[in-house]
Amino acid sequence: MKATCPVCGGYGPLESFLVDDDAKRAVVAVGKLPGDLPRLCWAYLGMFRKPASTRVLTWERVGRIVAELADLVAEKDMSWKSQRVVPSRPEFWAQGIQAMLDRDAQGKLERPLDGHNYLRAVVYEIAEKAWHQGNVKKENEAKFRPQEPQQRRRDPEHDDKPIVPLSEGIKGWRERLGVSKKEGGDNGRADID
Repeated sequence: MKATCPVCGGYGPLESFLVDDDAKRAVVAVGKLPGDLPRLCWAYLGMFRKPASTRVLTWERVGRIVAELADLVAEKDMSWKSQRVVPSRPEFWAQGIQAMLDRDAQGKLERPLDGHNYLRAVVYEIAEKAWHQGNVKKENEAKFRPQEPQQRRRDPEHDDKPIVPLSEGIKGWRERLGVSKKEGGDNGRADID
């Protein structure tokens, strides 16, 4: 069986692609990427060489690029140029690579890439838009959500006692506090005992 390398365009027996240990590690690393990233990663790797160049990427460099990409994808949060930290998801990285491939097809991307910074900027923009849309959605839901009645604070010391109406609870207050009628005075009010 013969195969074509999607990165360098080399053509030959499939076994020749998997003889090199670096090639094996790179193929396994690409296969471990989540979601659509394995499919997109091979085309992304092609951006690290000049178009129509006779030079090819070494498997060692391919492995290094893939390992760096895997580390970026594995991070739960991301930031770009000291902006806010937003959640990161593998699908954002897939969308970012697809956006770069589209720009490259239109001739709007300068190749070869020398790192992942351009991809990080694209993915941050996608992640920040998703974060913003999520917050707007939460705010809109909160506006139309009926207010929940505030629950009575739980007091473990008094939870087993029944709730008594105020008029019943203040009866006999003088005796409980040790106050006589003369000390308390009535000030023209009816006395509740």
